[in-house]
Amino acid sequence: MNLKHGATPNSGPVRIRNRPKPTEHDEETEDSEEEATAAQLLHDHSTVDVIIKSDPETPPEMDSNLRIGFIGAGNMAYGIAKGVLQSGDVPPSNVKVSAPSARNFGRFQELGVAVTHSNAELVSSCDLVFVAVKPHLITTILSEITDHVTRKHIIVSVAAGVTLATLQGLLPFDTVVLRLMPNLPCLVQQGALLFSRGTWARQEDGDLLRSLLQHCGLVEEGPEAWIDIHTGLSGSGVAFVYLFAEALAEGAVKMGMPSALAHSIAAQTVLGAGQLLRDSGKHPAQLRSEVCTPGGTTIFGLHAMEQGGVRAATMTAVETATERARELGRKSVPTATENRK
Repeated sequence: MNLKHGATPNSGPVRIRNRPKPTEHDEETEDSEEEATAAQLLHDHSTVDVIIKSDPETPPEMDSNLRIGFIGAGNMAYGIAKGVLQSGDVPPSNVKVSAPSARNFGRFQELGVAVTHSNAELVSSCDLVFVAVKPHLITTILSEITDHVTRKHIIVSVAAGVTLATLQGLLPFDTVVLRLMPNLPCLVQQGALLFSRGTWARQEDGDLLRSLLQHCGLVEEGPEAWIDIHTGLSGSGVAFVYLFAEALAEGAVKMGMPSALAHSIAAQTVLGAGQLLRDSGKHPAQLRSEVCTPGGTTIFGLHAMEQGGVRAATMTAVETATERARELGRKSVPTATENRK
């Protein structure tokens, strides 16, 4: 594990200016150790231990002058913006959103956030910029803002499948870039977010991002190889859970329960089961066995689910969504020519 992924979290103030450039030796070390990490991930099933955690009791000190921008005004941008503002560390006056259409501006303005149609204006007036657009728009957006990106900037991409190498190739040399994958429950500050740092992003940049996102839900850092997997597991996984909840409710309706009540109970069942799974620290199989009694209703229901291939279908869904995320990354951006500035 290289220093970048194993360094002691910075408990002092987070600084985003006058960032020292990594030496040639540092870059070579990071490249070789990234390869070693990737090889280990393929053979070690206990990879969860590699997740980088900061001490939640000592979050980095927030710069009250930090200016945050969002390119894109969709659900992900809105959910992250709500979480960032909830901490109270960043005032709404320090946040700005840009989008070509004013359709979604209203809900940002209700938060006290400024809006604009100019991406260049936003980048010029912000320090940390979330690029929350569809993958096929990345080339256009980054080409538009690249002349306005300086060494003071931190660029955080939320575009599914678009790699750090591609992002760095489309921006000025040595731009600090991070790749983030949130999910829809960020809208209610119950998201699951995973991020990775690019070549020139330091530990303090990761600490800053984690601190900003702490009210959005669970925030973890890991190798970039996990980002597309996270997309399949949690980004798309939200929809898989909704499908299961819908099926639960429809089963109850089939047996005679009113639809509204069935859907309400199904939602609460999913919520309660998820919270118990998270808070108990137990393996899902252990909790499942605790619900079953010999010859009881649950084991009969589980047998029916296994006969229907629910387990295999779910695993295949995560695999297919992960591969699709990788495919989108390959298709969305042509070979990028590195900009030098």
